[in-house]
Amino acid sequence: MTTSAQAIGQARQDYVATIETEVATALQRWREWTDGGATITVFQSERWLSTWYATLGAQAGRRPLLASIARRSDARVLMALPLVTEHRDGLQRIGLADLGVSDYAAPLLMPGCPDDAQEVRAMFAALRKALPHADLLAIEKMPETIGARANPLLHLPGVRASALFGNPATVGDDFDAWRFSREKTHRKELERSWRVFTRHPDARFEQVLDAGQAARVMDALEQQQRSAISGKGWAYILDEPGYRDFYRKLVDEGLASGEVVLTALMAGDEVVAALLGLRRGGEYAMIRIGSAAGEWRSCSPGRLIIERTMAALHAQGVRRFDFTIGDYAYKKGFMPEQLDLFDLAVPLSWKGRPHTLWLGLRHRLGQWSRAHPRLHHRLAQAREAWTRTRAGRKAAS
Repeated sequence: MTTSAQAIGQARQDYVATIETEVATALQRWREWTDGGATITVFQSERWLSTWYATLGAQAGRRPLLASIARRSDARVLMALPLVTEHRDGLQRIGLADLGVSDYAAPLLMPGCPDDAQEVRAMFAALRKALPHADLLAIEKMPETIGARANPLLHLPGVRASALFGNPATVGDDFDAWRFSREKTHRKELERSWRVFTRHPDARFEQVLDAGQAARVMDALEQQQRSAISGKGWAYILDEPGYRDFYRKLVDEGLASGEVVLTALMAGDEVVAALLGLRRGGEYAMIRIGSAAGEWRSCSPGRLIIERTMAALHAQGVRRFDFTIGDYAYKKGFMPEQLDLFDLAVPLSWKGRPHTLWLGLRHRLGQWSRAHPRLHHRLAQAREAWTRTRAGRKAAS
């Protein structure tokens, strides 16, 4: 009789993994795979990855590891993962190209990639064998599905449900029919907002195509986001080294091809709201949004820029609009679906084991906290008050 362990041991001989550290060479193959019918999310496109590895991934201490897993019998690649390794918090870590900017962490899936649990675990065993020494492999925000396909990585041991979730919305061919299917109060509020906004003599919606205008709109978007996030007492990391370069390079190099979409509500030369997103075929994902405060708040510019952008892109063939992660109130009126996300943590050495145990404990505490929302709210308030008090003491000293 063949045991499960023996079966996996036999199956792992059927796969071989390759690790590329030369980004240009690896991404050329990545382009060939996507052209050949691979399934990816917009956060694993060649454009996104080349920009990420050239900026955030190129910072000191980080090394690219672009992995591919092939069937040994015919060398046919079945799956690829854009990885990076770095030393942080005393551990050598391996994870997907993210650092907080990629809303979904997913592999590239070629046609024929298996979704059988035993086969997927055998493929992962081949990957582990090929990886350089590290203490921990951690992948966060893995979507339940990639396109229309199930995410095979969810078969791996160490996968847990994430506290985060995606917010995709599918719109049929009739945009007005979709708009009228939303709650009446939300629809009427957007109509009122547009009337208020267009009282300005030079008010307009604009899909930005000019490089100079794109730079000006990005300046405004950054300032608006900085003010909004800092005003809530949250840390704002997008001005840190690498992050600003990443988004500017993404816009500079992706705008002309249509892979990057920048839209704005303009009143004369003033940027009232701006929205940055990614497009791949009939899919669009929103990644950064900013809106002016003060008198412009009366026209809800954040919601308005979303609705106008959706209408414009729908006319260009987009049917799936992803509001990405974040449980924000402004998204609810658009009534997106919920896309479940998952996290994976696998110890690769004895040093990584305590960290994965801690992650498991934190996950269980999070589940318990969400099951008791009133207590969760009180704990969150206490934590926020303590954080503000500590920050005040540091400032005073």
